[in-house]
Amino acid sequence: MTMSLFERATPVTNRQPIKFKCSACGACCKNVRDSIVLEPLDAFRIVREKMKNGCTASANDILWEMADLKELSRGFHVFVLKTVNNSGVCNLLENNRCTMYSVRPRTCRLYPFTAEPNPVERRMKWYLCTEQSHHFGSGTVTAREWQRRNVSHEDEEYLYEECRVLPELGEILRTVPDSNLEKAEQLVVVYRYLAYDFRQPFLPQYKENMLFLKSMLGNLKD
Repeated sequence: MTMSLFERATPVTNRQPIKFKCSACGACCKNVRDSIVLEPLDAFRIVREKMKNGCTASANDILWEMADLKELSRGFHVFVLKTVNNSGVCNLLENNRCTMYSVRPRTCRLYPFTAEPNPVERRMKWYLCTEQSHHFGSGTVTAREWQRRNVSHEDEEYLYEECRVLPELGEILRTVPDSNLEKAEQLVVVYRYLAYDFRQPFLPQYKENMLFLKSMLGNLKD
């Protein structure tokens, strides 16, 4: 999913002026079937917000209500936002407004940009998404300004850590025998999305979960 997204986008520098202005039309929330991935940090924020607002459902139930699991690679699944009756319209959209706007996923916050993190240089490589052409022509924004508005320190640290962890998980999963693959898939979902105290900060728990997950998956190789 990530690679195809970058292939459809145009590279830009972080100081390059872009003629863009959001018209609040909701168009970027439509035709998004199977395309809005909930990263673990996105899911954590949404679940935490729901719980703060009085939701008593479990994190598992909250996520399954709004998202489906999709396989990205062998043994590795991610939650992807559902669309209304598979129409392509995000199920978080009501009256052309996002019902979870304050904690919307990173993909949504960065639009019309998307970013590829470079953990070695600790910077973002920016791309411009131009499929909604009516958004372009008025206003001016730069990727650098967009980053200041929409990418927190927590976002950056999470993304750099993900870039380090994901190849390690992929390497371990490739060595898990088919007989243990279902167990591995369950562990990946639980420790990436569910095994959190949502009253506590995300990053320390995420890092601890990833260490434990790698250890548990390693045990399945035998």
